[in-house]
Amino acid sequence: MCGIAGIILKQKANFDLNKKIVLMTDAISHRGPDGEGFIIANDEIITPYFSSLQKKYQRTDLNYIPKTSIENATTNSFLAFGHRRLSIIDLSETGHQPMCSANEKTWITFNGEIYNYIEIKKDLLKLGHSFVSESDTEVVLAAYKEWGFDCVGKFNGMWAFCIYDSEKQICFASRDRLGVKPFYYIDNKEFLSFASEQKAFVKSGLISPIINQKALHNFLINGLLETETNNFFDGVSELFPGNNLVFDLKTKNIKINTYYNLTDHINLNNDNLSEKELIDKISEAFENAVKLRLRSDVEVGTCLSGGIDSSALAVTISEITKQPLYCFTSIFKNQSINEEHFADSVAKKINAKHFKVEPSLEGFLEEVDALIYSQDVPIWDTSTYAQYKVMELAKKNNIKVVLDGQGADELFAGYHHHFLAKWNNLFSQGHYMTGLNEILSSKKTIPNPLQFYLKEKIKQKNYLKAKEFDLFFNANFLKSQQIKNPSVYFNSVNEQLVDDIYHTRLKSFLKCEDRCGMWHSVESRTPFADDIELINLLFSFNGNKKIKNGVSKYLLREAVKNKLPEEIYKRYDKKGFETPMQQWMQKLRPQLLTEIKAANFEFINNEMLDKSDLNNSFQNKLLFKLFVLSRWKKLFS
Repeated sequence: MCGIAGIILKQKANFDLNKKIVLMTDAISHRGPDGEGFIIANDEIITPYFSSLQKKYQRTDLNYIPKTSIENATTNSFLAFGHRRLSIIDLSETGHQPMCSANEKTWITFNGEIYNYIEIKKDLLKLGHSFVSESDTEVVLAAYKEWGFDCVGKFNGMWAFCIYDSEKQICFASRDRLGVKPFYYIDNKEFLSFASEQKAFVKSGLISPIINQKALHNFLINGLLETETNNFFDGVSELFPGNNLVFDLKTKNIKINTYYNLTDHINLNNDNLSEKELIDKISEAFENAVKLRLRSDVEVGTCLSGGIDSSALAVTISEITKQPLYCFTSIFKNQSINEEHFADSVAKKINAKHFKVEPSLEGFLEEVDALIYSQDVPIWDTSTYAQYKVMELAKKNNIKVVLDGQGADELFAGYHHHFLAKWNNLFSQGHYMTGLNEILSSKKTIPNPLQFYLKEKIKQKNYLKAKEFDLFFNANFLKSQQIKNPSVYFNSVNEQLVDDIYHTRLKSFLKCEDRCGMWHSVESRTPFADDIELINLLFSFNGNKKIKNGVSKYLLREAVKNKLPEEIYKRYDKKGFETPMQQWMQKLRPQLLTEIKAANFEFINNEMLDKSDLNNSFQNKLLFKLFVLSRWKKLFS
């Protein structure tokens, strides 16, 4: 797990390539405090360098180990790669990056973990490849040499990388299937540049921090962030999940192609299995996914909220390792959202080393700038702060790797609107009595489920909250882009889940997961979001089976039933890393209004802000987003 950066000049220009690449890696140094490396290339030679802050390396026998400071690098160059290393697998110098092939013609800067690298390495050894390190990075490089662009189809894990192939005169970049690891880029007439985080472009001066107006509208009005390739920063694009990018150094053209789209993998191949057979298959796949993600040369912990997802991970890790597990929990004493009791129940069962943190309003105010800066783009609510503090807690306890349950809701159907998709499906097929019985049986999970269903059907046709935007925003801003109704419901559970994965929830959650963890130099592994075997399995049968007798994530519950404390197995509510946001917003109101007005946003009706309703949660969320935007503006301007 690391930070990557690169610049490829398209034309000869007065451009300080060496200085820019150092500034880029400096901006993302939190992603990799354990090492730093560069390559600079001209038409004749590719040379590895270290920075002036890096101590000299001992393994001078390896061709990718730098022997010279980048301050002494040639200036007649067109390509620079940078890397910041967080040492997880192969802690020695042999894991240094950027790394190259034996003939020094192909180089890679890589961020992520390929969990099945041992199995791939065995195949490559049989094909005649040799290795000098124990790292997964070298396996990625060899896999590219053997299979070309198709190598990514063999990977199980999370990744964002760029390979410079000097023989083919291309740069080949790739991002993992669901977007666990980030990859942003700038493509203009002068250069192509990429990085793990947008701040690398800003701090190196490659772009000015101008807000993309469509992205701004999506954030404030539609509650969407990074759901399109055009970024929040104008001029920055995002390589989307499941995509490869190839830059031809001769023509200076980019080609992007999709190598994986989950929609193409929805099928009924396992729909004929009995319920027991299906649960057994899921149990085996889940356990295998966790086993792979325990591959590490440093100790592994886990985030534990006390819900089904994190509890399933904790008990499974404990069963596999048979060692006391580091668990990290966010708590809110004397609050209805507090899950401490449930987390304690799991920790006690597995004899965990359990550590807790209680985020506070005072702490939030002290750290909000660091939180926003860590994320690059604004946040929606204070739940990101709880996640941020949990990752900080892991770092304080010297844990560099945690497993987290992000993605379980989107695989196994964990949200209330997934019930709607199932009910819609039943009604669309004429199964009216079955659908009605399913609604009525869901009261253990959803209070007044019939009322909920009718209200959501009305909301799907009429966005009743849209008129509340008039209080905050001027008419020109509101009309500048489409106002999207957030109540979008499909007639298929699996299609609803795919929409959540790509267009609404998971992609944004994974962004927060990456930034919160990496800000504290902690690698977060998400088996529910990047294990290809588990993901494909969960979309190989009718999605209606994921909800049964009014219980969400039914198949996951059953798969780990015998491992969980009974009170966790029978939990039907859902909280996650929540915070007492509404309570905090009411206390913060005077400060929010003052800072929003001081920001002088031209699209805001400042004189109307005071008329907002203190007890209206929708309006409070809008105020919070405007407050965050005002802080973001100060941080990045």
